[in-house]
Amino acid sequence: MDRIKSAINKIWSYELSHMFVYSVIINIVMECLNKRGVTGLLSIFTSPVIFLMNTMIIMTTMSVAYFFRKRIFVYSVVSVIWMIIAIVNFMVLCSRKTPFTAMDIYLISDAIKVIPLYINVFEMILIAAGVILVIVGLVALWRKAKEYKPSVTGRKFYIAAIFKCGIVFLLTYSYTAALIINGRVDTHFGNLAHAYQNYGVAYCFTSSIKDRGISKSKEYSQEYMDSLKQDLDETDLDTSDEVSVKTPNIIFVQLESFFDPKLVKGVEFSSNPTPNFDRIRSEYSSGYLSVPCFGAGTANTEFEVQTGVNLDDFGPGEYPYRTVMQSKTCESAAYDLKKIGYATHAIHNNDATFYDRYKVFSHLGYDTFTSIEYMDSDYQKTPLGWAKDKMLVPQIKKTLDSTDGRDYIFTISVQGHGDYPEVMPEGYNTSIKVSNFFNPEEQTQFEYYVNQVHEMDSFIGELVDMLKRRKEETVLVMYGDHLPTFSFTNDTMENGDIYQTEYFIWSNIGMEKKDMDLQAYQLSSAVFEKLGISEGYIMKFHQTKHNDADYLKQLKILEYDILYGDKQIYNGDIPYVATDLKMGIEDITIDEVYNYKDYVCVAGKNFNDFSKVLINDKEVESELISSTMIKIPKKNVVSKDEVAVIQSGEDKIELGRTTYKVP
Repeated sequence: MDRIKSAINKIWSYELSHMFVYSVIINIVMECLNKRGVTGLLSIFTSPVIFLMNTMIIMTTMSVAYFFRKRIFVYSVVSVIWMIIAIVNFMVLCSRKTPFTAMDIYLISDAIKVIPLYINVFEMILIAAGVILVIVGLVALWRKAKEYKPSVTGRKFYIAAIFKCGIVFLLTYSYTAALIINGRVDTHFGNLAHAYQNYGVAYCFTSSIKDRGISKSKEYSQEYMDSLKQDLDETDLDTSDEVSVKTPNIIFVQLESFFDPKLVKGVEFSSNPTPNFDRIRSEYSSGYLSVPCFGAGTANTEFEVQTGVNLDDFGPGEYPYRTVMQSKTCESAAYDLKKIGYATHAIHNNDATFYDRYKVFSHLGYDTFTSIEYMDSDYQKTPLGWAKDKMLVPQIKKTLDSTDGRDYIFTISVQGHGDYPEVMPEGYNTSIKVSNFFNPEEQTQFEYYVNQVHEMDSFIGELVDMLKRRKEETVLVMYGDHLPTFSFTNDTMENGDIYQTEYFIWSNIGMEKKDMDLQAYQLSSAVFEKLGISEGYIMKFHQTKHNDADYLKQLKILEYDILYGDKQIYNGDIPYVATDLKMGIEDITIDEVYNYKDYVCVAGKNFNDFSKVLINDKEVESELISSTMIKIPKKNVVSKDEVAVIQSGEDKIELGRTTYKVP
């Protein structure tokens, strides 16, 4: 017995033993949170090889303690960081069903806007109190922690630390690489949620840090791209079924969290929630649309639809809007249609700054972007505060009326956005009753959601009716961006896939009905092919190569060349220049500023609730009287004062400014 105790003490005397044990404990807690129960403990026995890999990754981060003398403090800091990742992942999975990745840190400003919808005030207070306690605890630990007494000091101490950290890193890297080579672990996650369950939080989160963008293929070369370019240049689109190339107005509408609720097995409805959607699908081309996300990720679906780029080729959980599209332009439907004379517009009945659309849309070729900050103030909101989609009908009409030629309009709706209330909002009367939902705990939430979908379906009908009355040649494409945030699985769905929504292609130009299932990145090219339009290499690639055996491999190489490579498909120089994006369709103007009694009147056009007034660059309290008048109480202006009206949301980011010099 003494020998065993002596052996244990000997092993524990090595710092590596401390790191390993602490890492095992952290990994167990992380996996319990990841798997939402004590079943995380079973990972040690059910997946010991994967569990060890995650433990070694955590241990590698623990090894930075070699550089410090207060090692208990360092272990604690590293442990807190991993615990924060695990807890945030647990909370994120409660709301959006997609795990937390390093890319989400880029979305922190957007997350702050919607936190009140997912976390109540009491929970916010608990989180704040927890953060304070952790900080206080770490400060106390720093003061009281015993210092490690090394056998060497000075430069030798840090050389030894580098050597030890290097050994731990090489062991972890070698072990992980061996698992990847032998097929035990994937480096590409087709389903991020499944990857977190199968490969662990530590591995998947670490992968999301290092794997960004589109990786370079070994086959990528000047010769490869020259051959692909020549092939695409010499291949013509088969328009034998078309009388001629058609250039109608083209309108895409991406519906937030929209799908046919009747696809959920066993659910019963008091009446059909989607009569308009069903009727149009039965009369016009339609099908299932495979999207890159579930429960969240609107921007990634719209990126695929607009560009034809496959999100699977990016790093896990990456949002190109927040990475590559911040500084680069990309071939897109808007750029392609501009070549043949289209005016290009984006519309979104939510904040312009969400997902940085106010920056990104100029890199996707849009002439105008009308966000909620540039829409009329008399719109309705859902009980959760999202703008209702019916307001988009007049906005789309106004956009069509703004030009004499053909228009391409890409619209993103917001009404169906979660999270959905567990208790029906007071005073909210549901017109459709729902029963037999597979998860009784989500019954009320699903009924609320179904009624929002019903209102969105009414919007679909109103939009189609408006376009019919215009009697202007038009193609309308509508689809859901992803399924809503419920505990759906493939088994709960009639179509057997939680990564599928539906689409339809309505038109008043006699397009033949042809149903087919598509990937989101194929949708635009499929629509344009029906019109005989083939502009841009990505669009033409999808139209002519989608049946090739190496279709996806070639697509990835083409995407890499355009976004990260040498632009060889364009002879080395990308032809797309960022547009001078105009916010809103109608100009906001100041016609006159004058004093009246004890306040200032700002007279002009197209003011709304997002209009704020500055006098000599200083924001002043103001009151919107109408779209033509803003009142500034207890102020006076004098000659040469500069009065400005700016448009901005709650985040205070200025989107546009109109100035007026007082005569």
